Amino acid sequence: MSSQAAANSYSPSAHQREVDAMMAEIRAQAALPSSTTPIRRPLFKEPPARPAVSSNAIDHRIADELDMIRRRLDQIGDALIADPILLTRHSLSLQGIDLTNQVLAHLAEVIKAEDKAAGAEAVKMDDLRARLTRRTAL
Repeated sequence: MSSQAAANSYSPSAHQREVDAMMAEIRAQAALPSSTTPIRRPLFKEPPARPAVSSNAIDHRIADELDMIRRRLDQIGDALIADPILLTRHSLSLQGIDLTNQVLAHLAEVIKAEDKAAGAEAVKMDDLRARLTRRTAL
């Protein structure tokens, strides 16, 4: 049998036909004008809107100080992870430095926000956001 005859006798599997049909549907939707494209649910949740920036100068100064502390901790962490023995012995502590840096960055953003509650709601770290937005008994 010639290679041309073998190519003409090829029959894709049921799974391959299903994949081909899905790909054809995707291509057809992409070719449609945007007004006729069906609305699909996004894969990821939209991030909350960023709160307005505070007009209070002290808020920005405090946030700048937190950023400076974060940068210093980064430098310390970078120096410590360069030592493979120290890295092996103290990996959890070094991860703690990284986590502390993330918290400081989020807190700086909350402080810079005009509406602190909205700033706390915009925090991306779930556990920190929960601590900042928890109800307090008075």
